[in-house]
Amino acid sequence: MKPENNTYPILSVQTTYQCNMACANCYLGDMLNNPKFPDVDVKKFEDVIKRLPNKTHIRFIGAEPTLNGNLFELIKITKKFNHRPNMLTNGLKLADEDYVKGLKESGMTWIGLSMNGGLDDEVYKRFDNGKYAKLKMRALENCIKNNLVPHVNVIIDPSNVHILEPLISHIVSLCEKYNRKIGPHFPIMIRVKSIGKMGNFLDSYTFTIYEMINLMRNMLGDIVPNFTIDGVKETNTCTFDFKTSMGKMYGKITDWSVDDDGLPLTNSKRRGIITDDYQIKPFFDYYGKIDETQHPRLEQPKRLPIATKRSGLDGPRKRTL
Repeated sequence: MKPENNTYPILSVQTTYQCNMACANCYLGDMLNNPKFPDVDVKKFEDVIKRLPNKTHIRFIGAEPTLNGNLFELIKITKKFNHRPNMLTNGLKLADEDYVKGLKESGMTWIGLSMNGGLDDEVYKRFDNGKYAKLKMRALENCIKNNLVPHVNVIIDPSNVHILEPLISHIVSLCEKYNRKIGPHFPIMIRVKSIGKMGNFLDSYTFTIYEMINLMRNMLGDIVPNFTIDGVKETNTCTFDFKTSMGKMYGKITDWSVDDDGLPLTNSKRRGIITDDYQIKPFFDYYGKIDETQHPRLEQPKRLPIATKRSGLDGPRKRTL
């Protein structure tokens, strides 16, 4: 559809296809660091943004959006036309506090920070092919210190469930350190996702939505999942909240199981994407319908082995963090 006809409350932007990590789970597959796919064009982006009919969440994604040298300008354009900029990032550049300040000053509302290993370098080695705990913890602290709301994203399989509770405790301790009251005015969120088997992925167990709800209940108590998000009834994603010593923290659970076409979250009414020809389409459906003989969007998955022992799931736990 044309930008002026957009109906999606969330529009993603492939800010760049470049990345400074080699994560085991990445839906981009062979598009990653592929010179065939240029960074978003600033002028064409602005033309789309100014034509959107309603206030929209503009989500800067990649590969790694912080590798686009025009990111701050793109954020300012989004704010100029009264939209809400946010970003999904691996967080490596956010270990530099000045960079975080630049994001905040440009108008960034919140960032999705990938922390698949939590505080544990050994888990990062499995999920992200490197030791990133210190850099990501520094990025998280810089965000909380500078009042940039972090949504902490964790892809889970049975091997890394154990990192969630210490990670949540660490988030709360940082809020205590910088006197950030968690709640509507500083809505920190922990986002838990299963493995989506598209692009590059760990060949491991994919949790269902209800298995992940039970995991979070065992950890946090009797959470109440809400399957209506932005007024849309969902089946594979839900939100919840739970009490901490610094206020009510928010949570989100998403099941990235793929359908018969190898795609998750198809026919979404919430998530659209600004395409490479600067039109609007459903997010994952867009990738599935591109002619791969001309554009290597979704190549055959590259499976990276990981042990599938269901560790860390035995025995209920309940705790107010």
